[in-house]
Amino acid sequence: MSWKTLGPLLGVIIFLPLVNLLVGIFPPTVKTLDDPAHYGLPYEDVSFTTSDGLTLRGWFIPAAVDGPTGKKATILVGHGYPFDKANILRHGRFLHTTFHLLFFDFRYFGDSDGAYTTAGLLETRDVEAAVAYVKQREDVDPSRIGALGFSMSAAAFIVCRSTDIRAIVADSAYASLEKLIARQFFFLPGPLKWPFVALSKLWAHLLLGLDIQQAAPMDAVRTLQTPLLLIHGDADSQIPAHHTKEIAANADPSLTELWIVPGADHGFAHAQEGTRYEARVMQFFLQHLPDEAPRAAITP
Repeated sequence: MSWKTLGPLLGVIIFLPLVNLLVGIFPPTVKTLDDPAHYGLPYEDVSFTTSDGLTLRGWFIPAAVDGPTGKKATILVGHGYPFDKANILRHGRFLHTTFHLLFFDFRYFGDSDGAYTTAGLLETRDVEAAVAYVKQREDVDPSRIGALGFSMSAAAFIVCRSTDIRAIVADSAYASLEKLIARQFFFLPGPLKWPFVALSKLWAHLLLGLDIQQAAPMDAVRTLQTPLLLIHGDADSQIPAHHTKEIAANADPSLTELWIVPGADHGFAHAQEGTRYEARVMQFFLQHLPDEAPRAAITP
């Protein structure tokens, strides 16, 4: 093979992963026109700071009912990539009847600071900051914090492995960021993808100092001692359901529930299942974040 042929080929091999990385960390963002007032919900505009100095912004929606001690269990609700907190407001607001809710924008998205996104890796710092924020509120019971995440945030909640989060619902999570990057090179046959994935990892390390392999819920769950409800549509066109099945296979079976929703595309399990989805998620949180007073079970 001549240099005239080899040179351009090497250029593609080296720089295509770079372009893919840059598109991934600087995606066009989607701004959703929605807020709690649209549903008649009282809320506070809140902000808090991450360990690396970014200001994140969100909505704190108080629970509709008071707890026996005046403090309530609280659910952190996280959005997907490349959306914002308003995008998942209609999907998570049903929990407001029982729990305080914190909807917040992860770094780079919505109203939060951040020059780029890492799709779930540095976003673990955002999770830690959100936990720290709700723990210092006088109306929050710090021993009863849960998380409901979609896609990117579902992965971040798991990878964070915060011992303060006592229950996680992960909807449409990826098994690992590395596997997700490999999927982006779908046009290449099997083994030919992996040099591009390796170069993507190298570029991420050189430019951002990041180890992509750390963003792997399928590995994080091996030591996770948090009750986990995994939800995924079997018709997911963005992150195939086998990602969540791999997470479940590595998790503690005594702490893990797996719900594969027939016919649901990416993040559409709630839209498809409606009240059955809400009842199952609500019951999961009631089981693992119980009030002092017992509650009746909810039937899907």
